[in-house]
Amino acid sequence: MAFSLEVLREKNPARLFYGQLISQTCDKMMTVGLIWAFAADFSPRFIPWFLGVSALPHLLFSWHSGRWTSRLGPLKTVVGTDLFRGALFLLLAPMWMGISPGAKLPVLFAFSFVSNMAGALFNPAIMSLPVFLPERNLLQQLTALIDSCFSFGNILGPLLSALLYPRLGLSGLFLFNGLSYLFAAALESRVVLAPAEAAAPGAAGPEASRSAAALLRGDGLLAFMLGGFLAVNLFLGPLMVFLPLYVKNGYHGTIGALAELETALAAGMVLGGVVLSVLRLDSRAGVKIAGSMTVVALAYLAFALSRRAWQGAACLFVLGAALSMVNIFALNLFQSRPAAKDVPTVMSLVNLISVASLPFSMTAVGFLVEKVPIRGLALASGALLLAATLTVASNKELRAL
Repeated sequence: MAFSLEVLREKNPARLFYGQLISQTCDKMMTVGLIWAFAADFSPRFIPWFLGVSALPHLLFSWHSGRWTSRLGPLKTVVGTDLFRGALFLLLAPMWMGISPGAKLPVLFAFSFVSNMAGALFNPAIMSLPVFLPERNLLQQLTALIDSCFSFGNILGPLLSALLYPRLGLSGLFLFNGLSYLFAAALESRVVLAPAEAAAPGAAGPEASRSAAALLRGDGLLAFMLGGFLAVNLFLGPLMVFLPLYVKNGYHGTIGALAELETALAAGMVLGGVVLSVLRLDSRAGVKIAGSMTVVALAYLAFALSRRAWQGAACLFVLGAALSMVNIFALNLFQSRPAAKDVPTVMSLVNLISVASLPFSMTAVGFLVEKVPIRGLALASGALLLAATLTVASNKELRAL
């Protein structure tokens, strides 16, 4: 279930939920402010390059971050990376006002790159953590709970950005973001892990986690699913660029309209999680994954065809609900299919798909955004997304799950 008072009565889930809710809200608030600053104060053509550079560390670390997380431990990785990012943005906040206008753009690129070096370790660690908690019997609920933090943050963040950005500017958003990371780290440091299983007498000790290559070779369906989701995310990723450009050039709106679109997408994601918390879907896991992915692709195409902001918001609401279901169904598959020791490695590959694919899609969009009409570019992305989705859905082993 996505949001459960019963789950939140447990100390571990409550600490994770409240810490992640605050940090994800402030992080999204800062991201919306940054994207709007690029569209309004710098140039929209820098948006895909900025997003691509921000995602580059996830690509560079993807093959090793899972094994690094396994060695350090998911909890220590989560706490350490949040402390690092908190200190980083608290440093940037007072610096920002003194930076010359010509230097602000490269400073943003540099700080985002460094911040995402920590994010490349944090993402697989936070999604692996439920496997190592005493409440592992609530694995689906814990996973959905963490996913809900992102969804709720995606609702509150744009609203707060529209409210605070005109008053505080980027430096104020940097300050709030830094403090939120430190708050999250303080709560996460109090999370209690499940006791390690005792080794049998004479045993050689815990077996090391397998490499990503070994995992992919040993599980054909896992390799296919990760490849399919990579293709899907390559065409879904440009939506982050299309939103501000649709608002500015298509809907002729302001940052408030951008916040409405972001909020509609996030509200749909919250709804998707809530639906899974109250309804039991008896269909097979593969059918649920394939069906929700198809709805995402169709809603994407409908958004690309929208002419008014309210139409776009309605399409994004449906897209968000289906996407939330895809995330929860797929994460449960990726958490439960491998051995616990290999979960961080699998999650590093999931992070590669969801974040590190952006440099490729953003590079393509960066070259095309000023050469191809934005609506045509969005329609092409939606059509390719639908083709990739149907390819994944056609897999017989997936449908048999």
